[in-house]
Amino acid sequence: MSLMTHRPIGVVLGGLLFCNNAQAVPEQCLQSSARSETCPHLLYKKSPIDIAKLSVKTGEMVCLCLTDVAGMRGASEEDLSRPKLLVSLRRLADDWDLSESELLRLIRK
Repeated sequence: MSLMTHRPIGVVLGGLLFCNNAQAVPEQCLQSSARSETCPHLLYKKSPIDIAKLSVKTGEMVCLCLTDVAGMRGASEEDLSRPKLLVSLRRLADDWDLSESELLRLIRK
């Protein structure tokens, strides 16, 4: 048995994730089902929740399209009650079988 095991290592510098192994980066990203183009702004982070549709467990890496959630990240509860953000939040939560509060936790944490 080898003393060295094959484990992906990731380092976060200045908000960017650098990995020594492509397997450390999730293949699927949480993004709007309405998106027809490649997401221009991706974020890789540890998920604070389980995401069944992506087979992601709490603490595992998840890819998130920040462009699809840009208005939601820093929005107040009052802002989130406005029709445009509310509809976007509900659609994205429905796309991924998440509650609105779970999606907000993922986006903000």
